[in-house]
Amino acid sequence: MKATIQIQGVSAVVGTKSQGFLTVAGTAVKIPIVIVNGTQDGPTLLVTAGIHGGEYPSIEAAIRFGQELDPAQVSGAVIVMSPVSLNAFHARQAFIVPEDGKNLNRVFPGKATGSISERMAYTLMNDVVPHIQAWIDMHGGDIPEALVPFGGYIIGANESVNQQARNMSEAFGLKYLLHPSGLPGTSVSTATAMGIPAILVEAGQLGILDEDNTQILLQGCRNVAQCMNILPGTVTPTQQIEYMNFPWVRSEHTGCWYPQVKIGDMIEKGQTVGVVKDYFGQVLGEYKAVEGGLVLLVCAAMSVNANDPLVGVGN
Repeated sequence: MKATIQIQGVSAVVGTKSQGFLTVAGTAVKIPIVIVNGTQDGPTLLVTAGIHGGEYPSIEAAIRFGQELDPAQVSGAVIVMSPVSLNAFHARQAFIVPEDGKNLNRVFPGKATGSISERMAYTLMNDVVPHIQAWIDMHGGDIPEALVPFGGYIIGANESVNQQARNMSEAFGLKYLLHPSGLPGTSVSTATAMGIPAILVEAGQLGILDEDNTQILLQGCRNVAQCMNILPGTVTPTQQIEYMNFPWVRSEHTGCWYPQVKIGDMIEKGQTVGVVKDYFGQVLGEYKAVEGGLVLLVCAAMSVNANDPLVGVGN
């Protein structure tokens, strides 16, 4: 346990909670942060949300988690940052940081002198992550996305880190577990490579702040904190349904999207998942599942651009 946890200008001594904003060098960007420094020894857990600005239940769940934590009940520390991409949040911008058009969750570990997104990632990795022993990065279906709640972690080379991430995921309590690969630049892949157990959790959809998904994510944070002995209490691990792959069907066209599957469907490889048409109703492309499995994500927007994700399948 550190007598004082100081991150830039925000500090919390033992038994206190502090809040404020981190700055991002060379920009006007501010990132909200809450530091809860407990009264007993223990690990430090980082909870982030709002890396994508339109994923509202995750943003709200993180805010509530930081608000409800009592330092007197905490062993170790908890750091909460939400919404990380504050400018995207206020711009109601899906997927990207509006100033540079980049997906913040594809540019980790960032660059000290890069674009705004790269500098934000660099700030998080260099000012915050050195203080932590575990990371929950919360997401959800962004503004145009319908989504079944799921969690995931990267299977890395360190078996101890893998096991800790599995324990966190089972404690969090989501039914479906993914082990995505080929996602360089994400928070969880970068943390895993650094030897920090990290899980991605997703709940919520379509730019809607709803209580059910907010509660799923809030309770999950409590569960992980209990699993790590940061908070008192015990949690029963969830028996999860695992998928080793998360293949996406991406659009090759810009136009109008008409899905033919919905979230929660079980589909087969080669099954038609939808079509993209032009503005005169002519079919530009018919899209088929590259693998069979459970439909976890569907683009619910009519408007699509080339390379947009249309359907994501747990396989």
